[in-house]
Amino acid sequence: MADSRTLPEDHDAQREMEQRSLRNVRSLLDRLEREAELERRTHKRVGWLLVVIMVVALGGISAWLSFGGHAKVKEREIVIAPAQR
Repeated sequence: MADSRTLPEDHDAQREMEQRSLRNVRSLLDRLEREAELERRTHKRVGWLLVVIMVVALGGISAWLSFGGHAKVKEREIVIAPAQR
C-alpha cells in the first residue's frame, strides 16, 4: 500500500490549494494598490485645490489693496482732539 503523502491526487489537491491561496493574496494586494492609488490622487487633488484657493485669495487681497481698499480704511480713522485745560 502506498503512503498517502505521496499519492498524486494529494499533491494535486495541495497544489490547487496553494494556487488558490496565491490568487487570494494577489487579489488582496491588487485591491490595496488600487486603494493607495486613489488615496494619492485624492491628496494630490486636495493639494491643488488648496493652492488654487490661496492664489485666488491672495489675488483678491492684492486687487483690493491696489484699487483703493486701503484708502477706505484710512477714511474711517477716528481722530481724538487733545484735551483742553
